[in-house]
Amino acid sequence: MTRTKSGPCCEIVSLRQKRIWAAALGLHFFLVINLSLQDLSATLANGPRLFPKFFEIFLERTEAVTSASVGRQLAVANPVRQLLTTYAECTGIEVGYSYFAPNVPGNSKLAFELHYPDGRVEYDVPVVGGASAGDRVSVLLDRLRFVHYRRLREALLRSLVNSIHHQHPEAVLIRAVLGTAELTTAAEYRAGKRISYKPWYAYDFRYRNEIPPSPKP
Repeated sequence: MTRTKSGPCCEIVSLRQKRIWAAALGLHFFLVINLSLQDLSATLANGPRLFPKFFEIFLERTEAVTSASVGRQLAVANPVRQLLTTYAECTGIEVGYSYFAPNVPGNSKLAFELHYPDGRVEYDVPVVGGASAGDRVSVLLDRLRFVHYRRLREALLRSLVNSIHHQHPEAVLIRAVLGTAELTTAAEYRAGKRISYKPWYAYDFRYRNEIPPSPKP
């Protein structure tokens, strides 16, 4: 028979381990709850105006508080923000399932303004190859509004702009404008108000050094 050592030292080590695991579990659930609240409040606050004014203010404050609690208000290069973001990404806390699961599309719209060397300006929208691709692009546009990292947002938009440039190779500049629809209430619609779009981001992508000036008459 063998005997295991027991004593104050082993009890201290065991207690320390329990505290470490408890702290790690608490941090994990803290991030889960705050990121869930941040995403929910942001979705409701930026969606159709269906709630009373005081509740919209509550949603905006909730989004601000939860964003600050998970480091979203810190600089991108801040190590605390990078650590929290990396942990949330690696553990899947911040990865939603709406990209592949059935999802009601939002009200985001992406428009392209194409400039040609002769001064012509045309407008276009993203073109997809099927219904499933259209659903994914629609969800992607909804998520782009909440991408706070400018370079990542620009890279995602560039991939969409490049596909349009393949269809319009003569264009020397393509301006991508991302906006959301501001839906009207029933009373506003009866009064004659219709859907308008609020721009969020606009990026210019040049495919030549400069646009030649349009010929003067």
